[in-house]
Amino acid sequence: MKTKLLTISRSLKVFAIIALALVCASCDKTETTDSTGFILHYYGVTDIGPSMAYTLEAPTYKGSVPYDFTITGITLNDEACTTESFVIDAETGAINIQNTENLATGLYAISVGCYSNGKYFEFKDAVQINMLLAVPEGVTVTPAEVVVKMEDKKWWEAGAQVTTDTEKHVSITGYSIAEDESKEYLKYFTISNDGIITFNPDKKDNIIPGEKYVISLKLKTKAGEHLYADAVTFNVISKPLNLLYTPNEVRVERMTAHESELPTIQGSLEGRTYAIKSITPEISGFTIDATTGKITIAENVLTTIGNIYKVDVTVTNEYGNADFPEAYIVTVVDFIAPIVPEKFKYEIPETYEGKGYTIPLADGFIGDEVIFDFSDNEGAIKDQIEKKRISIDKVSGSITIAENNTLVPNDYTVKVKATNPKGEVTISFPLVIKANPNKFTFHYGNNIGLSPENDYANQFAYDTEEAFHGTILMPKTTLPAGKSAKWEILVKKPVKSKETDINDYVTGIGATIDANTGAINFSNAKFQYYDFSQKNPDGRSVPMMNIGMLVVKATCGEGDLAYSVTAPIFIRSNISNRDGVMLDYRPFVLQVNSKTGKYSAGKLTIQCPDQNLLKVDYRRDFHFYTIDLIEETSCTPQQPDNFMRDVWTACWNEMGLTPNYGAKKPMSYYDISKYINREHLDILLGYVNPETKAIVINPDKWKSADGTYANGVLIGSMTCQPQGDESKLNAGTKLNPVAIWFDENF
Repeated sequence: MKTKLLTISRSLKVFAIIALALVCASCDKTETTDSTGFILHYYGVTDIGPSMAYTLEAPTYKGSVPYDFTITGITLNDEACTTESFVIDAETGAINIQNTENLATGLYAISVGCYSNGKYFEFKDAVQINMLLAVPEGVTVTPAEVVVKMEDKKWWEAGAQVTTDTEKHVSITGYSIAEDESKEYLKYFTISNDGIITFNPDKKDNIIPGEKYVISLKLKTKAGEHLYADAVTFNVISKPLNLLYTPNEVRVERMTAHESELPTIQGSLEGRTYAIKSITPEISGFTIDATTGKITIAENVLTTIGNIYKVDVTVTNEYGNADFPEAYIVTVVDFIAPIVPEKFKYEIPETYEGKGYTIPLADGFIGDEVIFDFSDNEGAIKDQIEKKRISIDKVSGSITIAENNTLVPNDYTVKVKATNPKGEVTISFPLVIKANPNKFTFHYGNNIGLSPENDYANQFAYDTEEAFHGTILMPKTTLPAGKSAKWEILVKKPVKSKETDINDYVTGIGATIDANTGAINFSNAKFQYYDFSQKNPDGRSVPMMNIGMLVVKATCGEGDLAYSVTAPIFIRSNISNRDGVMLDYRPFVLQVNSKTGKYSAGKLTIQCPDQNLLKVDYRRDFHFYTIDLIEETSCTPQQPDNFMRDVWTACWNEMGLTPNYGAKKPMSYYDISKYINREHLDILLGYVNPETKAIVINPDKWKSADGTYANGVLIGSMTCQPQGDESKLNAGTKLNPVAIWFDENF
């Protein structure tokens, strides 16, 4: 499972798991790394359509600047293919998508190679492009441009409607906003099951006055999925708002000329002009550029030391005007001190990877009315500045390195310039990013025969309680020489069963860990879980194949540089059900990108009297555990106002049926009540393939009503019918052979 199962975080996020009710930590964004720490990351899935040209932005990276980009492979729906429609810029890594008129529909995965600091790296499936069908004839959005006046009460309720020409006989069965992660604003909008596009009211405060938001749609019909490119534009109009000069209070030397910095302002750009409304006290010689808003004071205008002039500015656009009192304040002084180069220095703290810092000016700086800015930086520093991960306060000169910076251990140079009316001085200083001396990783391997161990780490299946109790797991670590870690198992309050305290039966409860070595001991841990809805002839509940999970946390070092790693350890009890059926999936933790879906691969061994007759289906016990553990227990479709409720509701609505939150229908192949599931498999959330028994998770289904994709674990019970009688599937004994781990970054 590689690094997807490892989380490096000082602020731990945790979630519970149904069988064990222990916690699992959240995962960092999935990226490919090596020992140098170089990382390359493109945006996620992008939806495109025929005849559509598109440029996928250059990737972000951590480490030295990448170069000599090449496309090393392309697959279509996991099958190798060739096409000239994807062209990569060798210098930047941006990918141009062209000549799409005859490009086959489906999900393309593009592998990319590049060099960094003289080393070659290859990133498999670095980019995913979803090629959709053209929008059906007769489909329109009304209105095509939604004009939104921010002065209106409840402006965020404005919307547009997807409509179809009844004469064209177009039937749309599903609506969603097309994926394009370069447009962060797409999350500010939502589309209903009836095709109404509106603002997401929870995100309305992110809408910027004066901006235009262009949205493409993904429409589902019986023919497949279609892209309606640039279907609707939300034009958010506003009179001018929030004029700000930085600095807005300045001192100017007597009898000298002066120019302000350019201001920032919100509101519609059309017809925008600036004008000085008044100056207090009145004075001539102040002017303003009507287009840019820059204020200029002519030479020999400011004659009296100590005078303070307050400038009121009026800004006008096509939708109105606004006055900004005291937008700019000028104080006349007798002398502005020039910048002394020898006194222009920074106080540089010790800086380590993955941490945020403030780098202030050193004491003793000399110079008045100084504006600070970066100057001709190169490489990784330039990149971090452009991404706003390194910023500078133009007035104080203080430099901020954000905690989400991607600087790897290395020696860097930062260039800063200071400007005032007496001149400009540029300096450079070294920025040495040190490796965290406590950084490490660990994993426990697996016992299910999957190689390499670190790719499929931390999955353990046991056939007998004796074998389980006799197990001691030892971690394999990359702890620095001479360093040790403190180990612990993270535990949450267990989920309660209606019939008994589930703590008595949960797989893995009672495991212990050696705080000094990380050795996990299962000698006193619970092995079996019971299906309380099924009874043996002696009246006892039926033991049930089950997956449990515990989370191990290891910490190396102390204080600010303490480095913690958490990893979930999955445990499965290989117990045949009452009918002698056991499904041995390997791997048994299915990692799924909640946007793109998944078809379970790997090895499956079926223990059954007659595999030709065996039928397998999901039942109705579905438990989902969110990454942030808002609740200590799972969420289920039956509970109101939660993720699973949203997912189930959307699926039932797409079927055109009234939701039944206690039914298995959204996850069942065999259900035929009111809607024959096997004839509409793409509508379902997922199902078990009847032939291979592989698990299918459909794309773009596992998201909340506001469009947030699943990040967490689903465990759903399955039932089996070894004699092939579909009508008796629901009466079969249950088993939990697979956990579905959702993360939109897998």
